[in-house]
Amino acid sequence: MLELAREADWDAINEIAVQVHDLHVSWRPDLYRRTDTPYPKDYFLECIQNKNLFVAKLSGMVVGIVRYEIWETGGPGNTSRKVMRLDNIAVHEALRNRGIRKSMIADIRALAKVHGCQEIILSVYPQNDVALAFYQKCGFAIRTIGMDMKL
Repeated sequence: MLELAREADWDAINEIAVQVHDLHVSWRPDLYRRTDTPYPKDYFLECIQNKNLFVAKLSGMVVGIVRYEIWETGGPGNTSRKVMRLDNIAVHEALRNRGIRKSMIADIRALAKVHGCQEIILSVYPQNDVALAFYQKCGFAIRTIGMDMKL
């Protein structure tokens, strides 16, 4: 289902990214502000060049997006491992709850294995209970809880 994003996909990717970004703005207005271009053209082109932005298509139309990074971690007190961090995964709001995201996760798992990753990580806002339940159903588990303190 997933394929590398192309320049022609920018408008559709941006539309989906705005939908997700607007949720983030509503949950954390202290961190996010409304924008019509969560994927500015230069950033988008960089992602294409880095080959870490994928789209899900149905009948030739972009219906979902995934952006990831690969990290290699390790050190004196940690085991060495390769991790895929999902920075962005989203399905167009009009097409949610149709199994698209589940198919995307299957492709992401396969892609992570191709890259030699031992795990996939992502972050979810606690207000996003639908996504949290979905990721847990897919096999993700809560390993850490991020916290912050406003000053």
